[in-house]
Amino acid sequence: MNPNSVFDDSWYRVRGLKLNLLPSVELIRQSYRGEFWYVVCDKFGHRFFRIREATYKFICHLDVSNNVEEAWEKTLNENPSEAPGQGDVIKVLSQLYSNGLLKSQKSVNIEFLLAAKDKQKAQQRKQLFSSLLFLKIPLWNPDPFLRRTIHLFSWCFKPFGFLIWLLFFCAAISVLFGEWGRFSDAANGILSLSNLPYLYLSIILTKALHEFGHAYACRRYHCEVPQMGIMFLVFNPLPFVDVSASYGLSQKYKRVVVGIAGVVVEFFIASVALIIWANIADGAFGRICFNVVITASVSTILFNLNPLLRFDGYHILCDLLETPNLQGRAQQLMRYWVEKYFFKLQAGPCPAETRGEAVGFTFYFISSWIYRFFLMMGILLFVSKKFLIVGAVLAIVFAFMWVILPFIKGLKYLFFSPKLMNMRARSIILSFAAISALMAFLTLVPFPNYFRSDGIVKALPHQNVYASVTGKLAEIILPSGSIVSEGQVLAVLENESLFEEMKIIDSEMQRVNLIMRKERSSQGTQLESLNSYYESLEIRKNNLNSNIESLSMRAPTSGVWFADSLEEYKNNVITKGTSIGHVSGKDRFEFFAVVSQRDVGRIFGNKPKEAEVRLRGQYQSSSKLVELNAIPSDQSQLPSASLGYMGGGQIAVKTGDRSGSVSTEPFFEVRGEIVVSSGVTPNHGQTGVARFPVPDAPLWSQLALRLRQLFQREYRL
Repeated sequence: MNPNSVFDDSWYRVRGLKLNLLPSVELIRQSYRGEFWYVVCDKFGHRFFRIREATYKFICHLDVSNNVEEAWEKTLNENPSEAPGQGDVIKVLSQLYSNGLLKSQKSVNIEFLLAAKDKQKAQQRKQLFSSLLFLKIPLWNPDPFLRRTIHLFSWCFKPFGFLIWLLFFCAAISVLFGEWGRFSDAANGILSLSNLPYLYLSIILTKALHEFGHAYACRRYHCEVPQMGIMFLVFNPLPFVDVSASYGLSQKYKRVVVGIAGVVVEFFIASVALIIWANIADGAFGRICFNVVITASVSTILFNLNPLLRFDGYHILCDLLETPNLQGRAQQLMRYWVEKYFFKLQAGPCPAETRGEAVGFTFYFISSWIYRFFLMMGILLFVSKKFLIVGAVLAIVFAFMWVILPFIKGLKYLFFSPKLMNMRARSIILSFAAISALMAFLTLVPFPNYFRSDGIVKALPHQNVYASVTGKLAEIILPSGSIVSEGQVLAVLENESLFEEMKIIDSEMQRVNLIMRKERSSQGTQLESLNSYYESLEIRKNNLNSNIESLSMRAPTSGVWFADSLEEYKNNVITKGTSIGHVSGKDRFEFFAVVSQRDVGRIFGNKPKEAEVRLRGQYQSSSKLVELNAIPSDQSQLPSASLGYMGGGQIAVKTGDRSGSVSTEPFFEVRGEIVVSSGVTPNHGQTGVARFPVPDAPLWSQLALRLRQLFQREYRL
């Protein structure tokens, strides 16, 4: 125990009180990473909170024969190093009393505890706005119903139930891969006005079954489920159920089962709905099934199952890591560090007990904050694209919760917190100096500035090899990957009909030649027509000789011969015009970058002389792009389908275009020659990312530019 935390100035107010717990209070022991904690359970009020073992021993000494000071001294004598300090005792007594869990044997002065209770109520009133965003209205006590029907679902908690769930889940994954094109097309209209009724109906249905999953799992382990009702989540009505009784379960796996039960139910519902949707025609029922799939899978992954938000995934993670109140302790650690190292306050005990906990809490705090911010922005953009007014309202709510409210709390802490009583002026100056330094850093210090564009490599020279005549592939002279010279034979085709036709033409030419001789010896009235016919036969013969020569397929240029699928044509007929491969140069390469409209002004305005390119699969090394040439006209035909969504790229393409190479938005093309660096091996058709430098600018200016581009692109503002 920290010596500085043994005594407290307010101890005289509680030292003489004789208090003990109500008979309805139960203390349940739980183990967290080898350390014992106790859960204080109020069976009637359904309130739960955890205390450490040392605090539990103090509570055990609270009875009619001991006042608070005597109970604390006994605990201190039993274990001086682990006993709670006077401040900790006051805190736990205030918490117990504010929850109505303490009673006194006679009338005593408990004004100090009443003040703590009043303070808690005042804090609850201050949180009124937040509670309006997450308002809960209890409607029903489902416990009697759950008791009567739990036997109907007991098999779900056995291996047979898990096997059934896994079977449907795997089947749904298989169906999803097979129907991905249809599924993604249907998802584009998820927020259309005609689909909103189906969407809200699906949300209510899936979330109600989700809550029943929690309720039955809680009841399965004989815990009471006292409330079920409606929660207004940012003014949207959703079902909720109170399974806080599961906090009192002593075994970790039972708490995890209760926490994950809702997610398991939703994934099962999504699996069944997906299988039904894939096997029925479009209609009202099919649309309901599709919306059920979305609400029971996507929303579950983004919200319920994500431990970075305080939903099911968070509580599951706390139990698996055996770290109660993970988010609260992470926030306390950040506050502890700020007070100790920035304000130089005499901080209390560190919320993290080990170095590993400190690292884990810090990582969780930062990652959860970042995830929530980007999730909030994603929701805001997604909704405002469909309903601008609703998006504006959400933006105001988010701005209040993320900007205005924290700013007000920070000012209140600086100007009114008792912790800063003796150093308030210094703390205020430090805070405003830090904020000013941060703003100066963001707005004045220039940083490297650039933008990225996807593109594709093209070899110089590069020519495809086509079959000039139909024939069967008889022999592959050079395998793919060979270095060839211009005119070198690559493969040989067979076409006996060409040689048969040549024999026929030769015979016909001989016959016509004989007739022409006879005509010359006679009157020669048909000689002119015979000459014309003979000339046409010669033309046919020359063309036929050319086709026979084309049976030997030759390299159109020098370079590397690529024909990955040529072996598949062996002894099969190749029709005229079929591309069997290509010959690409191996020394010079160009990069064709696709620059969006929002960035093209930075190309034409600054005219960079060179850029940097990293090729896919070789991101560890970069090469230079020189002799940049920006084509001053927009286009929509991509240099390669591999740059579009359908080809695995990042550029949005029109869904109606089967080639997958027509972009949804016009773009500009910038070409540059690649100066190949060591460790980089460019190949024709290889995709990559080009990074174009532009003049340095402060981070604030770069962010403002991106926001303007975002509004211009999404809202045409």
